[in-house]
Amino acid sequence: MKKIITLLILCLLLIGTSSAQKTLTGRVYENFGGKEELAVGVNISFNNAQNRMVEGTVSNSNGEYSLRVPLGGGPYTVVFSYIGMKTQSIPYNGQSSLNVVLEEDAKALDEVVVAAKQEQKNEMGITLREQTAATERIQLSEIIEFTPVTSVEEALQGRLAGVDILTGGDPGARNSIRIRGTATLNTSADPLIVINGVPYSTDIDDSFNFATASNEDYAAMLNLSPYDIESIEVLKDAASTAIYGTSGASGVLLITTKTGSKGKPRFTLSSKFTAKFEPESIPMLNGKEYVAFIEDAIWNTANAKGVSTSAALLELLYDTPEINFNKEWRYFNEYNTNTDWLAAVVQDAYTTDNNFSMSGGGEKATYRFSLSYADEDGTTIGTNMNRFSSTLNIGYRFNDKLRVETDFSYAETDKKANWTDNVRSEAMLKMPNKSPYWIDDITLTPTDRYFNRQNAEEFQGAFTGSKNFHPIAMANESFNNSLQQEEKMNFRLNYDILPGLIYTGYVSMKFKTIKNRAFLPQSATGVTMDNTYANRSSDAYSDNLALQTENKLIFRRNWNGIHNIVATALWRTSDSQSSNYSNTIYGVASKHASDPSTNGAIVERGSGDSQVRSISGIGGINYTFLNRYILSGTVNYEGKSSLGKANRWGLFPSLGLAWHIKEENFLQNADWLSSMKLRCSYGQSGAAPSGTAPYMGTYSALGDGYRDNPSIVPVSVQLNKLKWQTASEYDAGFDAGFLDQRLTATFDIYYKYITDLLQRRIAIPTTSGYNSQGNSIAYYNSGEMSNTGWEFRIDYTVVQNDDWRITLNYNIARNINRIEKLPENLPESSYSLRNGSYAQRIIVGAPVGSFFGYRYLGVYDTTLETYARDARGAVMTDLDGKPIVMKNGTYTCFPGDAKYQDINHDGVINQSDIVYIGNANPVVTGGGGFTAKFKQLTLTGFLHYRLGQKIVNQARMNSEAMYGTDNQSLSVLRRWRSPGDDTDIPRALWQYGYNYLGSDRFVEDCSFLRLKTISFSYGLPKNFCRKIKVNTINAFVTAYDLLTWTNYTGQDPEVTLPSRVTDIAMDRAQTPPSKRISGGLIINF
Repeated sequence: MKKIITLLILCLLLIGTSSAQKTLTGRVYENFGGKEELAVGVNISFNNAQNRMVEGTVSNSNGEYSLRVPLGGGPYTVVFSYIGMKTQSIPYNGQSSLNVVLEEDAKALDEVVVAAKQEQKNEMGITLREQTAATERIQLSEIIEFTPVTSVEEALQGRLAGVDILTGGDPGARNSIRIRGTATLNTSADPLIVINGVPYSTDIDDSFNFATASNEDYAAMLNLSPYDIESIEVLKDAASTAIYGTSGASGVLLITTKTGSKGKPRFTLSSKFTAKFEPESIPMLNGKEYVAFIEDAIWNTANAKGVSTSAALLELLYDTPEINFNKEWRYFNEYNTNTDWLAAVVQDAYTTDNNFSMSGGGEKATYRFSLSYADEDGTTIGTNMNRFSSTLNIGYRFNDKLRVETDFSYAETDKKANWTDNVRSEAMLKMPNKSPYWIDDITLTPTDRYFNRQNAEEFQGAFTGSKNFHPIAMANESFNNSLQQEEKMNFRLNYDILPGLIYTGYVSMKFKTIKNRAFLPQSATGVTMDNTYANRSSDAYSDNLALQTENKLIFRRNWNGIHNIVATALWRTSDSQSSNYSNTIYGVASKHASDPSTNGAIVERGSGDSQVRSISGIGGINYTFLNRYILSGTVNYEGKSSLGKANRWGLFPSLGLAWHIKEENFLQNADWLSSMKLRCSYGQSGAAPSGTAPYMGTYSALGDGYRDNPSIVPVSVQLNKLKWQTASEYDAGFDAGFLDQRLTATFDIYYKYITDLLQRRIAIPTTSGYNSQGNSIAYYNSGEMSNTGWEFRIDYTVVQNDDWRITLNYNIARNINRIEKLPENLPESSYSLRNGSYAQRIIVGAPVGSFFGYRYLGVYDTTLETYARDARGAVMTDLDGKPIVMKNGTYTCFPGDAKYQDINHDGVINQSDIVYIGNANPVVTGGGGFTAKFKQLTLTGFLHYRLGQKIVNQARMNSEAMYGTDNQSLSVLRRWRSPGDDTDIPRALWQYGYNYLGSDRFVEDCSFLRLKTISFSYGLPKNFCRKIKVNTINAFVTAYDLLTWTNYTGQDPEVTLPSRVTDIAMDRAQTPPSKRISGGLIINF
């Protein structure tokens, strides 16, 4: 009983206490367009006499609030605040209800935005105004809000001057990025990726396979969701990239992800759907046209060789069942069809992208959490990519001096592909009169069994390892899948030691695993089960652990607005450890039992470990005089484990000057000029070899030696003199604003000179004593290169008022690459006379990526035209006075054969007639766009262009070669058949002659102007959103790549560049970018 009475007394006390606690309620409105609208998310607080918040809350979706009145300690003031609105402070006099109307404060909002821009600092603590180097920044979050993309590279394409990006068509395909051209011959030319101030580790071992680049640790942004990115800044010159040491020698992309901010919890949900449409392909011959072309080629070759000596050709012509009408033949039905092989391996595809985030925080802590899932099908059957990513950012302010921040992220990317990336090109060249499936003898209709007759007796031959396979079976049954899992954790600490002296530091850990599984079914190759390609299965695994640390001191001091100094010192370490294994077997039962540990015979296997370490110390100082004259300098002292002890450390300085000329008296009254900064800079950067100590000499066992002790032989040379590749760069430019910053412009001109180029696998004489595997050295410093260019960007706000906002932007860039000094021990050319081959040359004065071949002059129409001529144009004769007939190599030319320019007039087309015929570097690149916004409606568009780039159209070469069994395009119907034919396509031949030598016939200008995106979005009215208790709802429709203006004859002019910069850029019928239409919703609540 006593317990019950006690409980009743306690309840009465609690009730009495709660009744004594008063509550202030009410509604908050905002003056919106002359009307009072309910205000959501307004901060309401009781502040004491020291203006400190005692109690606080926020208004709900109906504008209502309920706030407890503090007990004692008054007087109090009720404060209503919201960004962009005038803060109202009302004394509390015991009211129980209080309604307010907030007014817009545009001036305060502008001041907040301007202050944020001015206080934005780089890693050295220098504001944008104080910078002397070439940088450019875009708000990626604004771009991708209504233009959904699955890769960061696609979102950036064409938007940054001097940043040249080419994207692949397959999901997860590796994209090429070049900042201010190519500055290397054999090392990576891609920029350094820095995420939230932490360099993304991409150290590549010497065993790196460029053929599988998209599966390696090389694709730095593959696991990064574009929707978690706030902004991207590009550092272009050596003075700006010096902050990140030698890793930024090819430029730097600074990625800043979204973080939490003070305020009530905010949620964002976006859902987007994209339909992808395969563009039109190159039209190919049908079954009957193909057979007629093959018969014509064989007959022409027999005539050229002489019919009396061409019994084998005549037998091929009349006794080959695949191209003859013999109903008694066992496979007659399977070889008398019309098959569009390419149409059978492509598809229209779809992409879904869903994202969720929540963020918020208080006076002490802020947070942001996000989830993203994207699922993208490719337009080639069997290709797909799905990515799941999650991020968590937490920031905490312990006091006015100490702040900490942590980032956690997890990403899982599952990329599915075919066993080979040649499915499309093989489908284009497959015999169109051949059926992909067995034909039922009774119904004469295709069955569901693959017709994989692909042996040595078959007309197109047996599987070679990369050619002569069943494209449909390869697309449907084979796979080459990679699963990437990546976990990252960053911990940052900021501590204000003294006024003006700040310490910042971070510890970063990244763990990444890549699991790769590939399967090649026998149904796709047609090989016998004892062949090493029969049901071949490969399994590979690699993991990488990267640890990075940075400790930094920043000192900032200003003396009465006259002198301003920012001094920075930092110490950065990096340690990247990797291990891998691979195993390949054949003869497995099926793709469902393709684990190499289960069964099968071993083809190859291997494993390895690597470790790369680097240490750098960077010091910098930035001095500003009278807020207009700026001097900046840095020194980087860096060491890397991939270099020997003698040259391991390198010193790389930079210096910059800037002048805010608008601050001078003689321009003070120039009202049309808002700002003008002139700047110039000089800097050095370095590049080191990749991998684990490639400078070290190594040895290998050589069989059984004396008394079972194996002998050893050297396989790699000790490289004690290997040193840094060094680049020196000069930059000058200006940043200007006009008409109250409505019009802004940036211009840069630069010159970059690279010395001690790193050459890989340089041959050495066998007399050195090294075995057949060791007759080359891993790296060698030799050769010099330069890049010269300019960049320009302009942004213009045409109209901006309460209802309208129209903006325009445009950028253009030009880069000229040049080999200044030929590397020693590097052969100038590697070429032998054969069809379809171009000379791969490195010549002083020519750019990297140059094409060397023959000049194509058309077709010999008559016998008279086949006569060789001297420099004056006269017919050359032999000792007997007979005309000399031109030869393509060793083959005598006849009417209908290809005609090439005889440069040295010796009557023979050979290596001596090779000339420069172009390069893969564009003359100019850039883009431009617009945004037109009227109230809740927004229309945006963006165009991207590349002009003056040349490419070898190998897809066209293969489909116009008329040399073997490959199917050809409809263009060959215009081939030469008899004198008087008006054509530039030679006659058909069968494995004879040189009618498609590497010449300018197949080198095309792939310039294009493309409507990259056009997007329409609509924000639903605020009243409607409030009724359903959400803040905003935006619906959008976006179209991609709808229009392309080009003269290129290939499927698409946007051809990706090769990973190895010295390789020839070719269009091999890779998957082209597809036309896409996307729609979606973005909801904020």
